[in-house]
Amino acid sequence: MMTVKNKILRLFTPVVAGAALLAACDSNSNNQKNQAINLPTDEQGIEAPVLAVSPPIQGLDIPFQSYSVATSDGMTIETATGTTIEIPANAFVDKDGNPISGNVEIKFREFHDATDIIASGIPMHDPETGEYMETAGMFEIKGEQAGQEIFVKGDKDIKVNLASFNEGNQFNFYKLGPKDCRWEDKGTAAATPNVKKQERLAALDAALPPVPVKPRKHSNVENFVFDLDVNYSMFPELKTFKGVVWEYAGEGKNPEKNEWIFSSDWDKIKLEKSPTGYFELILSNKEKDFKTLVRPVLSDENYEEALAAFTETKMKAYNEVKKAQKDERERLVAQANLVRTFNVGGFGIYNWDIWHKPGRTRCAAQPKFDELAKVNSDINKKISYFLVMGKQHSVVRYRPTDLSKFSFDPVDENALLAILPEGKVAIFSAKDFKALNLEQIKEDGHALMEMATEIATISSVDGLDEVIDRAFAI
Repeated sequence: MMTVKNKILRLFTPVVAGAALLAACDSNSNNQKNQAINLPTDEQGIEAPVLAVSPPIQGLDIPFQSYSVATSDGMTIETATGTTIEIPANAFVDKDGNPISGNVEIKFREFHDATDIIASGIPMHDPETGEYMETAGMFEIKGEQAGQEIFVKGDKDIKVNLASFNEGNQFNFYKLGPKDCRWEDKGTAAATPNVKKQERLAALDAALPPVPVKPRKHSNVENFVFDLDVNYSMFPELKTFKGVVWEYAGEGKNPEKNEWIFSSDWDKIKLEKSPTGYFELILSNKEKDFKTLVRPVLSDENYEEALAAFTETKMKAYNEVKKAQKDERERLVAQANLVRTFNVGGFGIYNWDIWHKPGRTRCAAQPKFDELAKVNSDINKKISYFLVMGKQHSVVRYRPTDLSKFSFDPVDENALLAILPEGKVAIFSAKDFKALNLEQIKEDGHALMEMATEIATISSVDGLDEVIDRAFAI
């Protein structure tokens, strides 16, 4: 259900011995039908909904990006990942079905990895069947005008070409029910290459100008040097090179070994910038021609002035272009290589996903926390647990009353995170999972899982990302 953004999942050994998680495991329970999850009640004793979009860390969520769209023109929006959203003209109505004019605000956010999924609190499993989702990209889109909700007109669709970091065509397209949080299958389509990324990278390769040739003074030349006897009234385009002598660049035909060129009369003389940064000298008449690479050589008295101009103007401009292209290349490389396209007829949360059967070892888990966690039995009811499965790119959320249904695949890369009060996190790492003695667990009927409590409070998406990295670190 997740793709890790340009990161490799690695094993991690917790340094701090924190909470203890006692689990009684039944490896034969995979064939049993999972029962619906009974969530804990809130302070008023009202049972929480079975499934809900519920961010686990207060004040932390994946932010929306906002775009102003002129309704009369429509717009194609592009995000940093390479996603494009194609909005047609006159596509929106108000709550009464009346057409909307002027500008509207389109809000869009996307989710591609475990950090995004956990922070958003979007449910990615079916608590009744135990099935869970592997995502190839998820997004949420909504719109408003002057603070009022707007809607997509019935005969209009918004085309979303979602960036995807997962290969394969086994993913279907789903929409999350706004009330019951059940995923409705909308169909499927094959992934396609991110052509815009490929074209832009190719254009960058062709756009970088050659490195400016540093001026050379006559006294420092190494190769054969010659002058051009030019009638500048006939060749005015060469006036900028007046007073400059030319050095053979060491590539192409050597003028010194072709003495005949100096005794010939040439009808045409051309000096063209070469991709190598030198100049291509082209001499021709009715009978023959001569081509080679040369570079200008300055007189010693003009060298310092020319060098200063070279450094302050030509190299400065070149370095600015080079940096801009480097930044643009890094931006493009970070984009997804694939896009998955679907037309949506309304706002909401959509997901490219595969449903997976449970097929895992079930464990009835009983968490116990140490002093670092600073929790009591009442607060324990509000803790959220997230099983992150690296190989399946999936995340399953458990609440305290769900832990009797906890399960994992020993073959997969797994890490368990407990979101504690005030944004703290306790971890049972990928390395800890690998170290479990499955035969002993089967014999004893339980397993002790010691979770490392993170001391720092998670206050940002980057902070959560770093914690997940540590959970899978070597």
